[in-house]
Amino acid sequence: MPANQTSAGADVSLDIVLYVCPGSASSAKARRNLDAILQSYDPATFHLTVRDVSLDLKDAEADHIVFTPTLIVRNQEAPCTMVGDLADAGAVALVLSMGGLEKAR
Repeated sequence: MPANQTSAGADVSLDIVLYVCPGSASSAKARRNLDAILQSYDPATFHLTVRDVSLDLKDAEADHIVFTPTLIVRNQEAPCTMVGDLADAGAVALVLSMGGLEKAR
């Protein structure tokens, strides 16, 4: 899955941001886990951005990133944040559902 994913012309309602640290095993694992989990969702319903904290310092500061990996799921109401390697697929699915994302059928 590309770092910035959206379907051309689609109305993307959910913004998903994963902050990672280069060379970090936990960050690499979080990216793999998130990619696997997102396979169950319609890519037209979300936009995924993966940000390297060493390159995107202003964004990381604006999002109050203290630890990596950090997942932020933004919808129109309020963001949900999850820290760690995202190994618990059920917890990640819960955070995604809190953002309004539903699994594809």
